[in-house]
Amino acid sequence: MNRHTISTASTRILWYRRMFIAERCLISFAMGIFALLPVYLLSIGRDEIFFGSISAAGMATAILIVLISPSLTRHFSVRRLAPIGGLLYAAGCATILLNEFSGVRATLPYFLSYMLQSGGWALHFTVGSICIAALSSDADRSSSFMAYSAFSTLGVTCGPLLSSLLARFTGLGTLDMFILAMLAATAASALSSWAAQRAANIRDADIPNHASLARELFTLLFSNSAMFFVLVLLSASIYTTLINFQAPFANNSGLRYEIFFGSWAIAVVGSRFAIGPRVSRGAADRILPLLLGGMVISLLGFHYSPGHPVIYAVGSLATGITYGLSYPLMQAEAVRVTAPQSRTLVQIIFSLSYFLGLYFFPFAAGIVSVHLGYNTLTLLIAGLALLQTAIALVGYRTTRRKPVSTVASNKG
Repeated sequence: MNRHTISTASTRILWYRRMFIAERCLISFAMGIFALLPVYLLSIGRDEIFFGSISAAGMATAILIVLISPSLTRHFSVRRLAPIGGLLYAAGCATILLNEFSGVRATLPYFLSYMLQSGGWALHFTVGSICIAALSSDADRSSSFMAYSAFSTLGVTCGPLLSSLLARFTGLGTLDMFILAMLAATAASALSSWAAQRAANIRDADIPNHASLARELFTLLFSNSAMFFVLVLLSASIYTTLINFQAPFANNSGLRYEIFFGSWAIAVVGSRFAIGPRVSRGAADRILPLLLGGMVISLLGFHYSPGHPVIYAVGSLATGITYGLSYPLMQAEAVRVTAPQSRTLVQIIFSLSYFLGLYFFPFAAGIVSVHLGYNTLTLLIAGLALLQTAIALVGYRTTRRKPVSTVASNKG
């Protein structure tokens, strides 16, 4: 194979990878728009506990999708599954729109809508990450995941920001924004379908038929990567609270939630591009606990931010930086300490842990916010970050004393 052929193949792979990154950005954008759902539900007479309930139903669907994803991948292939996540999310958007436009506002469609959205996001989150890994080499996989995460956050934060601007200057309402979310998810599905059909490397991501899934999954749960599954569960719990309860928290605190989403976007995206490569080359056993400890301090800023926009902005920036850098580092470390043949399954367990926190914790957060108030809720998520810091410190010390038979020779 000559140099020109290699260069052309590399360019094509890079282009396909960008298509999957664009897909993640569009679906994340739709998710960001639906971060306004709690505010909308409050406006029609529902409360935070109701949102927590439909979120818990979404959690069950997401976890089910992640649990069966190894079997789905084996039977249908990654190539065929790639666009399904976006289509499911679009169907969830359509369900809530039909319910609202009908004027009935029945309870069941809210649950069905969130279950479809959660299942679509779970499938996309898992299969999309597998596709990015398959289209990346050992040398550039870390930077690929950093960009993937950065554009995911960019989409989530641009959703509510654009919604606010459109509502203010065009008079469009929340339901109009939900239509925009449906269109974004549909476009995302089209992009991934186009890329998956043309990228030959995607075939390498399929799980072999001879693999013993149950035995390998059980082994991984007690391997060196187990600590990172716990860490990402706690991170997802913090993240989902910040995103889903930010608008009502800001309204109750005399603040504008646009400050958070704008600061968060700048901090997460900027840190991942500007500092991320340097962080990924450093000693993770020192950097990760340091980042998590910094998140404790930044989250306490929310506790003291009511009535103080500057503290609110600084806390949002600091949390965005610490979370933005720590999350991809957890994912990279979970892969690094795992043998190459088990890395696809590690990503699946990582996704399972993420969705457990993402969809279950809003129910607990809803109860705390209603009965104990948002001051207690802000202290609670700071406590979760403190627990993360302790687990990382103790976990790395324990890992150094363990045998490393599952550690791969190359950093993933």
